[in-house]
Amino acid sequence: MNETFISFYLKANRIRIYIGALRGIGSPNRICFLLDDNLKKIIVAPYDRKDFRSHSVPRKAYSQSRGVEVSSMKLCQIISGAKRWDSNYSYCVPGKIVIPQKIAVFDLDTAFAIKPALKTPTQEAALP
Repeated sequence: MNETFISFYLKANRIRIYIGALRGIGSPNRICFLLDDNLKKIIVAPYDRKDFRSHSVPRKAYSQSRGVEVSSMKLCQIISGAKRWDSNYSYCVPGKIVIPQKIAVFDLDTAFAIKPALKTPTQEAALP
C-alpha cells in the first residue's frame, strides 16, 4: 500500500484528491466517494458511470502534479459536522492506496488542520 492524502477546504466546500491517489487507483475518468457507516473512513474509488455519485477527473490532471479538486458542499458538511471540524480551517487526511482493489482509503480520525480556510489552492493560483 502507498501513502497519499486528501484535503477538505471547508470554506469553499471543495475536496482535493492528490494526483498520487488518482494514479494509484488506475487513473480513472470518474471517481466516487464512499463513507463507512461510522464516518471514520472515506474511500475514493474509480466509477464508470456519469451520475449524481460520480465526479469527473479531467484528463489533463494526469499530466500535472497538483491533483484534482471537486465541489461537494454536502460531503464537506457531513464530514465536518461528524468530526466537529472548525470551518475556519482546511483539513488534510492521510490515507493508503490499496492497489489490488484500486481504491484509496482515508482515516478521517487522523485528519489535521493545515491552515485557515480562506482560499483553495486553485483560487490562490488565480490571484494576480
